[in-house]
Amino acid sequence: MKLMKRIGILVIMGMLLAACQPVVTATATATTAATALPATPKVVTATPSLPTEALPTATVASSTTDTPIAITVTSGSGNNLADISANNYLDDRSTAASLVLSFVNAINRHEYLRAYSYFGNPSGTLGTLDAFSNGLANTASEAISLGQVVGEGAAGSVYYTIPAVEVDTLTNNTTAKFGDCFVLRFPQPGNYGAPPITPMNFDKFTKSKVSAGTSDASALAAACSGSDTTGLPGAAAALESLSDLSKNNYIDNRSGAVEVISSLMNALNRQEYVRAYSYWQNPATSVGAYNAYAAGFKDTSSVTVTFGTVASDAGAGQFHYKVPLAMNVITTSNAQQFFVGCYTLHLSNPGIQGTLPFEPLGITAGKFTKLSSTATASQLAAACN
Repeated sequence: MKLMKRIGILVIMGMLLAACQPVVTATATATTAATALPATPKVVTATPSLPTEALPTATVASSTTDTPIAITVTSGSGNNLADISANNYLDDRSTAASLVLSFVNAINRHEYLRAYSYFGNPSGTLGTLDAFSNGLANTASEAISLGQVVGEGAAGSVYYTIPAVEVDTLTNNTTAKFGDCFVLRFPQPGNYGAPPITPMNFDKFTKSKVSAGTSDASALAAACSGSDTTGLPGAAAALESLSDLSKNNYIDNRSGAVEVISSLMNALNRQEYVRAYSYWQNPATSVGAYNAYAAGFKDTSSVTVTFGTVASDAGAGQFHYKVPLAMNVITTSNAQQFFVGCYTLHLSNPGIQGTLPFEPLGITAGKFTKLSSTATASQLAAACN
């Protein structure tokens, strides 16, 4: 068994050695369709399909803990960025807007540890986890509209400031309106030379109640009025493109199994190997020591993928996924190689995780076979068998 595990790891390593804001209201979402691997070797764009997956419900009672729900994630900008209701699962740190929406989604699903974990210093910003959770006891749901995102760099990090209008529906069926100001810190992943890595997180957060008659425009204008970014130009809130795995895009999305693997491939294409390593739940035992893992990619220029249909299984508050995929690896010498294989992923129900650190959806295993040409549909379909 240990030998087979080592072989599986070496196959993966060998493969890659040979070879990557006007007001915006969160609402319903759409999916993208799959395409074949591009014929031009240097193109590193893939458009994966996003299959329906079994994910934890917002309710954590024993009778419904393992009930599957559908997940949909939209990529793009403008209105209808994402579904942040309790019926969806959004855990996305790719952009400043996606992290704010993930925070609200966690609150709507009553996954307070997940919401709390999005802060770089949660106890200093929010107090204890119990205090934070108890403060939301009377909140049935939250809706949020985002203003312009302002970003500025400092000491290896980018800081984003986003004003927002939040409307809470309380358990007594009344509503309360707030002006929020989120300040996010994004430590640049390429600056990390060894684990652990710190992903994008909330650095500061203020929440001020406003009267119900206050217009959204007025609430947004006042929400971050005292910040250092006042007067600086902003940009519309946007999510990442899940169809672009190239180094020109940034994906750090753990909302679903395809999203995690897309994030992994994007990290490889951007040569952010500490980030790639972080998508494994137990990397030291799954893929070995970090230095050897990173060294395995020194001859890798780019990776493209085509996804098959995700299979999922749930039981005892645990969720497991198998993702079949075909891979096209281009090496630094411009050689092209083809692989087909399967990643296995795991998530403990976020609603029943109770102590830090929160463990997001992550990879537990991978196995691949080298091919002489692009994987056929039948090879892709059988990759996880």
